[in-house]
Amino acid sequence: MSSIEPVLLPHDGPSDVSLWRVDFAFEASLEDAAFAALSDDERVRAGKFRRHDDALRFASVRVVLREQLARWLGIAAHAVRFTQDANRRPHLAGSNALDFNVSHAGSHGLIAMSPERRVGVDIEHRSDSFDWHSIVTLTLDASEAAWIDRLDVEEQRAAFYDAWVAKEALVKTTGVGITRGLQHLTVLPRDSAEVTLRNVIPDDMGEIAARWIAAPEAYAACVAWSTKTLAR
Repeated sequence: MSSIEPVLLPHDGPSDVSLWRVDFAFEASLEDAAFAALSDDERVRAGKFRRHDDALRFASVRVVLREQLARWLGIAAHAVRFTQDANRRPHLAGSNALDFNVSHAGSHGLIAMSPERRVGVDIEHRSDSFDWHSIVTLTLDASEAAWIDRLDVEEQRAAFYDAWVAKEALVKTTGVGITRGLQHLTVLPRDSAEVTLRNVIPDDMGEIAARWIAAPEAYAACVAWSTKTLAR
């Protein structure tokens, strides 16, 4: 395995927001040439995962992120340096030239990047083996839960995951999220690809927008961005 080729995804958000999907090859080895750009710290982090698949997910997304950032910065992928802010959100060391965010689940990852605004992204696998009802109170507003209960059984899972990815993407865009929890955001019912924050909007969500995006079968995904551009 010599490279990982991301899929550039179209979306209806701002033109400065770039979005890629990464498809995982779980038969790959971290010793393959495709992972040569990883830092020593990243290799150590990958090695701490108990499951090979989890290590591949992390390493694959990080390599593609390095390559896309390096292309924009005009440097080698292995020369990209990361740090974390006070909320442990990764960003470029010594620079605010680009904002980025990543997510991965199952067989796919997502990367969002923008030189103009903060971004957030989330993808989730609608796994039949996961009981999504077990986290409804942690994820949904009471009105959303009541609305989902009125849907057909086959529609309920899709609606729940639509809400989950939208809220995660929005919270990740803020950098600090909301202290009250996902259940205090209301994004359902969904009536289009545009995410509408319903009811009272938390203060840290006032300048953020989001859209659900096309995802592989059995997945849900969303990208979010700040409507206010980054200060330089």
